[in-house]
Amino acid sequence: MYLSKEVRRRTSIFMFCTVMFLIVAAGHSRAQTTGRPVDPLIQILIKKGILTPQEAVEIQAEVARLERQREERVVKEVAKKGSALPSALEGLKVSVLGYADYSAGKEALPHDRHKSFNRFALTRGYLTVKKQVSPWLGARITTDIHRDDTGDYKIRLKYLYGEIRPGNVGPLTDMKLEIGQGHNPWLDFEEHVNPYRCQGTMAIERAGVFNSADLGISIRGNIAGELADAKNRTGNHHYDGRYGSWHVGVYNGSGYHSQEVNGNKAVEGRFTLRPVPDLLPGLQLSYMGVYGEGNKAVSDNPDYRVNLGMLSYEHPLGILTAQYFKTRGNAAGTWVNARGNALDTRGYSFFGRIKMPFITPKLALFGRYDHFDQDEDDELARDTGYDLYLAGLSYDLLKGNMLLLTYESIDFDRDAGQLHKLPVPDNRLGDQDKVQVVYQIKF
Repeated sequence: MYLSKEVRRRTSIFMFCTVMFLIVAAGHSRAQTTGRPVDPLIQILIKKGILTPQEAVEIQAEVARLERQREERVVKEVAKKGSALPSALEGLKVSVLGYADYSAGKEALPHDRHKSFNRFALTRGYLTVKKQVSPWLGARITTDIHRDDTGDYKIRLKYLYGEIRPGNVGPLTDMKLEIGQGHNPWLDFEEHVNPYRCQGTMAIERAGVFNSADLGISIRGNIAGELADAKNRTGNHHYDGRYGSWHVGVYNGSGYHSQEVNGNKAVEGRFTLRPVPDLLPGLQLSYMGVYGEGNKAVSDNPDYRVNLGMLSYEHPLGILTAQYFKTRGNAAGTWVNARGNALDTRGYSFFGRIKMPFITPKLALFGRYDHFDQDEDDELARDTGYDLYLAGLSYDLLKGNMLLLTYESIDFDRDAGQLHKLPVPDNRLGDQDKVQVVYQIKF
């Protein structure tokens, strides 16, 4: 059978990336085995059937817990003797998160055309500084380094807010009040359930509805305290309310990419319920809503409404999520018909990840499917949806540093526009796909 030059090229790239990914993962696994005295013994006990993989994970978690306790004792002893740090550095934390990306594939263009690409890129670079001024008062600043359309790297402000912790009020616990440019109620939560933001944005942001930060004031917290031993029971210590968590706020509504051009404010909220924390601690049901107007300077601003629901289940060995959302318009106010009225849209997304401890606990297989209809009522065109398919492998190096190998394909309907764009009758974008290797840098 004859294969075209383009197919052979993409196949070769995918095979090369797969081999490189496995070589790096295997090499790191060997390095971890020889560099840490506990791991080889545990691996021998697993091979001899004395320990199960789950028991091994629990033992390593207990070792880590004891190590943290030892570190805490050292910190307390230092505190009794007097701080060794200058006062300006007390309570200060600096961190970096970056995505080094290699992608090769084809980009869909109108009328069944496409453009090939093969590039290395730094898709994001976040520098965060946090300061805990007192037990109830803190602050954060995060800069977002990205590449603009000219190819130049620019720095923009993602977060800058003061944080006040008002204390508990009945079942509302662990509350944090953010004043300034802070978190959107939804995306930070979802990105701590789905840990692969370095591959690309979540479904509702990729569709173009809103982004992850905005100027305003918000408050969030847990319901009835924290879930005991959340990390070991669910694999995730973030948003660890015993019966769930919540986040509500009032924002400009334009997002952190854009200046507000009207006087409207968006009311946004997320409510997450953990219904059976003792029986199924990883099960959560979430709702997110937005009520506002699109960021347009016109006499009659387009509506901006979002209703989103998600079912999620987290376990140390796996994650499953299913979400459904409907919107009227978007934050930017660009999803409108010829009369300037907001379009109705609809989308859903499924995500899954499973770890493979029988090979190594650091290796995981994941996949995702998104569907989004840019014009549910067919006001501009009829076939206005797209389907995104994504599959890949991830390898945890150490403390959030991670390697990803993924394949992504997007199938556009006949009248669909590009991501974030309006549909176009008879646009015929066709398919686009890419092979992607990402190194997530974190320290």
